Amino acid sequence: MRRDGCDALIIGGGLQGCSIALFLARAGWRVTLVEKHLAGRHASGVNAGGLRSLMRDFREYPLSLRAMEMWAGLADFVGEEAAEACEVQLGTSQIALAMDPAELEWCEARARTMRRRGIVSEELIAPDELHRLLPGLARSARGGLISRRDGHANPANAARAFRKAAESAGVRILEKCAVRDLSQRPAGGWRADTDAGTIEAERVINCAGAWGSEITARLGETLPIKITALSMMVTARVKPFITPVVIGIDQPLSFKQSAVGSLVIGGGILGKPCLDEGTSFTVMDRMVSSAAATINAFPGLAGVPVVRTWTGLEGATADGIPFIGPSRLHSGLWHVFGFCGHGFQLAPAVGEAVAQSLVSGVLNPRLAPFAVDRMHQQRKDEVLP
Repeated sequence: MRRDGCDALIIGGGLQGCSIALFLARAGWRVTLVEKHLAGRHASGVNAGGLRSLMRDFREYPLSLRAMEMWAGLADFVGEEAAEACEVQLGTSQIALAMDPAELEWCEARARTMRRRGIVSEELIAPDELHRLLPGLARSARGGLISRRDGHANPANAARAFRKAAESAGVRILEKCAVRDLSQRPAGGWRADTDAGTIEAERVINCAGAWGSEITARLGETLPIKITALSMMVTARVKPFITPVVIGIDQPLSFKQSAVGSLVIGGGILGKPCLDEGTSFTVMDRMVSSAAATINAFPGLAGVPVVRTWTGLEGATADGIPFIGPSRLHSGLWHVFGFCGHGFQLAPAVGEAVAQSLVSGVLNPRLAPFAVDRMHQQRKDEVLP
């Protein structure tokens, strides 16, 4: 059997895995990345492409702010041509709509809380400005929150750009290559038996996304996630009328208008995940609520036909933020998964911070909130007298 050695083996070829691989390779590490399907096939390449700091968990803000700087200078990381293909649009803003008094009250409380935390990127937006920025918005809209620097990008092209940049930096990427067995070597480091043969590595980074918990379970480590299949749909082209990305607060609303005029609509509607088969399906009955929320906000879109729907597999943690950090049981093993459907924007900063931590041996402080033992420690603290 073929036997290969490297400094780091990354399991999972999504945006997180490719980003980490890129920064490790640029630091001089020998990196092999294995992907059981195709790189970027799942959540990384089929999401809405939101570059959003708006309404994030405050623990994610340091990473999100750094990531926004990196998206703005994307050419420095993936090259000019690839960056152009990613269609990064920043400064078009993202807006969270308050469609009733309760949602507006929540927005006001959120704005106060964020200011107390020193985060000023989220602003309350008054009805007059809201309706100016969003022509056709229902008059019932009360206001909301706006993050003016936010925007969006092309997710499929971004996943491809980071993959190609990683390869150009020297990363060996093996697609359609599953990890059959993973074990620690008696002398240190790791041994992975894969479809491409045996790979020995000093460190392993679990970026397996929806399959992340399966990797940990094989090694006796419990990091539970809920498997989801977030759904998207795209409409026929309509005349351009908005540039911000619009999201709901309590409503299943999320949409943007593409450069060609079609509306890309999400809203957190769940499809049917089929993890063992590596696929997922849209549940059309559930999509009605997303379409209804869109029409409630923009009544003029009632007659626009939906032309395509899709889903992507993702994992969600119990507290809504990812696992990023070293294993609490095994030396030389890191876990980076469970991004809850909002990891796209964070990916460049995650890659940079994880690589810096591994190379230096010192945890990047931006990663501290995502420790893999945080919930274990919380449960332990709860039972102390």
